[in-house]
Amino acid sequence: MISVRAARRGVLAFAAVALVIKLVLAATTYGTNDIGHWGDFLAGVRQAGPVGIYGLTFRLSFYNHPPLVGYLLQFVNLISGTGIPYRFTIRALASLADVGSAFLVFELLRRRMPLRRAQFGAIGVAVSPVLILVSGFHGNTDPTFVAFVLLSTYLLADRRMPIAAGAAIAIAIGIKIVPMVVIPALLVFALRRGRREVLRFIAGFLVTFGVTWGPALLLEFTPLRTNVIGYAGFFRSPWGIAQIGHWLGDPGWVAWYAGSGRILVVVICAVVPAVAVWRRPEVVATAIGWSLVAFLALAPTWAVQYMVWPMAASYLIGIGWATVYNATAGIILFMIYNRWSGGLPWYKASATFVVPQYELIAMLVPWLVLVVLGIRGTIRLIPRAPAGPGGTSAEVTPQGKHARPLERKEL
Repeated sequence: MISVRAARRGVLAFAAVALVIKLVLAATTYGTNDIGHWGDFLAGVRQAGPVGIYGLTFRLSFYNHPPLVGYLLQFVNLISGTGIPYRFTIRALASLADVGSAFLVFELLRRRMPLRRAQFGAIGVAVSPVLILVSGFHGNTDPTFVAFVLLSTYLLADRRMPIAAGAAIAIAIGIKIVPMVVIPALLVFALRRGRREVLRFIAGFLVTFGVTWGPALLLEFTPLRTNVIGYAGFFRSPWGIAQIGHWLGDPGWVAWYAGSGRILVVVICAVVPAVAVWRRPEVVATAIGWSLVAFLALAPTWAVQYMVWPMAASYLIGIGWATVYNATAGIILFMIYNRWSGGLPWYKASATFVVPQYELIAMLVPWLVLVVLGIRGTIRLIPRAPAGPGGTSAEVTPQGKHARPLERKEL
């Protein structure tokens, strides 16, 4: 029988191989249009600082990143001063975050299912084609925020470190605001653990949020509100429900869905997991996975790097369907990047807003897989019937029937 330590080493070995592949991609390719935008933003930070950049106007883009990214760009500028190209550093940081995601998925799963299955799921994250393509080639911060969401979940649910968990989720929303949908579930879980736990979680969050967001909120509130908090995409979405609406001739609900409907999507993806965790705290990992899966499945806007959002988290719902999403989304991304690059070998991918019909149809496959994952996750979140005359839950422990005590030798 494999030990926890050996299983963990196996996951990290696969993650290390994938990391090398990503770093080679980052070192030998330019990436997508986003890399050029990062170059503009790096110049903006050098000119106006990590907060003042919100007041700048860029010719080909606009700065729509949360405040922590400005400080990250300061770091990238520092590294660039040593001669390392920024386009490599940005992708290397995302690639390193993926190693953390694989490790954290393993740690979360091994307490909730048999060890071999947990290892298989984590290896799926480690060698994910979605992560290889987005982190190693595309160049964006989405993989990094996912790693911090997983870290917050792990620290709160399995390590009982609420202050650090609160800080981790605050860092996540300092990178992208997407993780706001998981905060209610984490907050409710901490509350169910007791007053002391929730106060520590809130304290860790507020201190980190204040440090990272405070200066920008005070000095650049208007552009921060418009370009970051209010960001809604800027082109016709080819994804999921929105694309089905386009095929139907753009009935009136499509415009509502792309506008005010976004608020409903956020509410659903935040409230449903929180309610589930309130009723059954032991499903917190599944709830976090459901939140990110549902958020992309229901999203009225889309970009290729968004395919990362539910990738690792989907394994917290079900390994089989998560692997199907991993593969199908990877194929879609390959098709898109290959078209943007003009075929193999890739160097620079020039994004276009025109999506061929065959890609629109193919994109339905990973979207439908997310729908299946959402349904399966919903079933897992529904309270189970009492198991005996005492009315006890069918769950054996707060971490599930496969949970084991955290023995020192397993850490």
